[in-house]
Amino acid sequence: MNSSMTGLRVPVLLILLLTGFAAVLFARPAAAVEATGLYRVTLPVADRDPQTRDAAFQQALGEVLIKVSGSSQIVSQPPVQEALKNPANYVQQFAYHEAQPAAASAGAATATSGSAPAGLDLQVRFDPVAIDHLLSSNGLSLWGRERPLVILWIGVSRGNGQRFILGSESDSPHPAATKAVEQAAQARGLPIFLPLMDLQDQGAVNFSDLNGGFLGPVIQASTRYDANAVLAGAVRPSAGQWRGQWQLAFRDQRQQWTSSGASEAQALAGGIGGAADRLASMLAVSGAPGGGQQAVFVQFDGVQHVAAFARIEHLLDKLTPIKSAQLVSADGGQLVFKVVPRGQADDVARNLGLVNWLQSMQTGAASTQGGGAGQTLYFRYNP
Repeated sequence: MNSSMTGLRVPVLLILLLTGFAAVLFARPAAAVEATGLYRVTLPVADRDPQTRDAAFQQALGEVLIKVSGSSQIVSQPPVQEALKNPANYVQQFAYHEAQPAAASAGAATATSGSAPAGLDLQVRFDPVAIDHLLSSNGLSLWGRERPLVILWIGVSRGNGQRFILGSESDSPHPAATKAVEQAAQARGLPIFLPLMDLQDQGAVNFSDLNGGFLGPVIQASTRYDANAVLAGAVRPSAGQWRGQWQLAFRDQRQQWTSSGASEAQALAGGIGGAADRLASMLAVSGAPGGGQQAVFVQFDGVQHVAAFARIEHLLDKLTPIKSAQLVSADGGQLVFKVVPRGQADDVARNLGLVNWLQSMQTGAASTQGGGAGQTLYFRYNP
């Protein structure tokens, strides 16, 4: 737990309870879900030869660093290039998994001599502490496990009048496109889901909206879902390639870009990867070599309820840019926390500013809160 509340937490809770505002203590913050598998990769390999394994370790390390940093360009950084020379230094454990031969019959105990060779996968798990240290100690970005949940509205046109919007129904008639999207999101550590595309969704959003870049109907249709961000796009064949156009809506910010590739899957992956890059640029910690960042103070006004206090405490405890947070004062609906950033103070301000129930106020250049000088960030609780 990041927050340090010893000596102040119980009195504050009692004071708020006595005001008559008892409520549910831990309301879920607006920020995100926990991404899983960030430090694991499974790759197909030709054999169990040590040279094959070392090459797979190198590829797997690059993929993990992209997921953990949130940046598709991280592998070009000199410290990462150096680490990729000895990827085994970061491996925690690995195992081979052998699939059944493709030509084996259901009742056969072993593959016949005429069967296709079994597929072989190498599952690699990397040391989270070592990976995080590699990034943070070299001033590189680090995107934590808590990430926005993104709803995807993706239209696909395959020509000859064949066009559709991907939906989450279990008997999806477009498994190849759905699988491509899921694999791309897994490769970037981005939590996603598709709309139901039931009658309500079909009446609200059509392919022309996505193809024409009309985001209004898409955002309106997304209100029925519990998502933190909206990604809308359309892909189609063009001049021998596949091209995609994309828009991302996150809080009050909207960004757009294009993707291209030799296949439908590559164009789709460009949309997912573009969303991950842009979200990470807003939320990832900008690393600070050597650590030892100066503490900042964060003041929250308008906190009159127990639930509000607990909601803020829980947010500070989970927010990736915050190494630790300690409550230093509580008076008249005003809370002040002393916060130690993992990276820069701007990371804390930027991430708190993206929370839709906090209103950013003017930032002071200095403060003597808690008996020491330091920057103060001001927010108003606005549920």
